[in-house]
Amino acid sequence: MKKFTIILLLTFIFAPFIHGAESASAVLGRVAEKIRSSGSLNITYTLTANGERADGNILISSDCFQLSSPQVRSWYDGKTQWTYSSLMGEVNITEPTPEEIAQVNPFAIIKSFSTDYTASFLKSPKGFSNILLKSKKKNADITSATVTINDSTGYPSSIKLIMAGGQEFSVGIKSVKPGQSLPLSTFRYNTKEYPSVRVVDLR
Repeated sequence: MKKFTIILLLTFIFAPFIHGAESASAVLGRVAEKIRSSGSLNITYTLTANGERADGNILISSDCFQLSSPQVRSWYDGKTQWTYSSLMGEVNITEPTPEEIAQVNPFAIIKSFSTDYTASFLKSPKGFSNILLKSKKKNADITSATVTINDSTGYPSSIKLIMAGGQEFSVGIKSVKPGQSLPLSTFRYNTKEYPSVRVVDLR
């Protein structure tokens, strides 16, 4: 009994220093603040979906992003999104929902977790924090996400999204390079780059 009491006492004393004592929400809050406070982030990644893999790059600044992959380029200025498909040979203009943005820019789900998701820890390997996000909305397009945080860098190392239909998107993050703030024009489609491309306005 005495031994049990000592162990219990030590648990309370050292609880603040044990991984997991900090809530999952607090960990994600720190990551979200680090992303938010960066002037910009240049991220290289590998996307896996339906057994297919594709490498890409995404440039993020505040709520804006510019994405480049072998077949698709996309620009988002915080309201309007332009998506160019080399296969279709056209640019589509839309005003996407937050969930649609999260499917293109998985980092966006970290910024919206506090209002749209509940966060909890999963079993994690040493040096990483695995956090499960479950949607608070019954009809959400993204029902859950698993975010793996690299504890040494404070940035995500992978993000897995589970869609309402059961489809999975897995993003393995190769590198994250912080940089200076960028002008809004960086995140808007420039017609001069694609002078002969058909533009389809779907707004």
